[in-house]
Amino acid sequence: MANRYVNVARAYMSPRRTRGNPKNVKGVRSLFLGARVEVDETQIINGLAPAKIVGASGFIRVADLAQTQRLKVFFLDVGQGDSVVIEAEGAMVVIDGGPNDRVARFLRRRNKARLDHEKMVGNANPPVQHIDAVIISHFDIDHYTGIGHILKDDRFSVGTIYHNGLPRYHDDQDKDLNLGSVQQRADGTSDISVDIDSLASAEQLRTSGALASKFAGFIEKASIAAANGRLGGMQRLDRGALNTPAPTIPNLGPELQIEVLAPLPISRSNATRLPCFSNPHGGSSLSESHTINGNSVVLRLTYGNHTFLMGGDLNQPSQRFLIDSYAAAGIAPFQADVNKACHHGSADFDLGYLQAVQPHATVFSSGDNGTHDHPFANAIGAASKASQGDFPLVFSTELAREDDK
Repeated sequence: MANRYVNVARAYMSPRRTRGNPKNVKGVRSLFLGARVEVDETQIINGLAPAKIVGASGFIRVADLAQTQRLKVFFLDVGQGDSVVIEAEGAMVVIDGGPNDRVARFLRRRNKARLDHEKMVGNANPPVQHIDAVIISHFDIDHYTGIGHILKDDRFSVGTIYHNGLPRYHDDQDKDLNLGSVQQRADGTSDISVDIDSLASAEQLRTSGALASKFAGFIEKASIAAANGRLGGMQRLDRGALNTPAPTIPNLGPELQIEVLAPLPISRSNATRLPCFSNPHGGSSLSESHTINGNSVVLRLTYGNHTFLMGGDLNQPSQRFLIDSYAAAGIAPFQADVNKACHHGSADFDLGYLQAVQPHATVFSSGDNGTHDHPFANAIGAASKASQGDFPLVFSTELAREDDK
């Protein structure tokens, strides 16, 4: 049996061979574009081959299949949080993990057929599902907690965890904004240190007792996974100087490219630092949430002629900072076909950023949480207005609201 992938908008798997239209056969299954199918190509008759998917078997037209995997992007419903799973030929990537175990459960279901087969043939050491790259846009619990569930599950291995370098300190550590050390610049703005890079530096902070308890627990899971050979390491990401090419995530197969557009670092005496941000609606003082969110890892995915923008939890001041900084350098990298809306559809956004993205479709990842009310109506409306075409597409993982009455 060989793995093949549905290569037409709609393919059918029939419980028996038929030269006629298979969709008219009783018990037929409709398969969507990109679905993975196990096919016995030694038994092709009249263009039909025996095939299996999870929970079913039958016959499928070989002409409807491709030998290599096409791009699949899953925006998962993880409640109030973000999680995106990307599959392409030779690559699996997870961007953020949500606040719970839903991404791990989703990946286990995706891997069920192979694990069941290994169990059936008596393999005592079935292969684990390997994730080439995990990118955590920033260390808020609704973005990193779900990755911890992957790290503690021995059915998974991870190549590298990428992050923005801002840890979450325990609030008794006297760290500025509970993130690092803030310094004021000559122009009146402020920047902050990046205190973790590798897993070793994160583990050093954990063992010193400096980290907030939940974040310390996450680092401990990462250390255990690394010691067991299931995690290659951790690495900090930033855009680097704008007069150089954008860095990319390595080893993602022949067709998928992921560029790093942010955070945009500020260098001071050869030390890399990140900008601090204030809450534009709450005075001029520096804001912990705006600084950690505003330094989210921002990614631009390219696959053939198709592009996706993943903006983490960027907010109004950070979006303006990025747009202004790139414009001053004569670069406009934000336009994308599909935009993952920043910060779950918060009202804290900049119209200029949305107009620079100008997507065909926008995806809001949000939850039924009455304390946030994401996505806000103005965020949905602005995303629609800034989109290309007469009929902009807007999707949301959650539009319902809690009702305590």
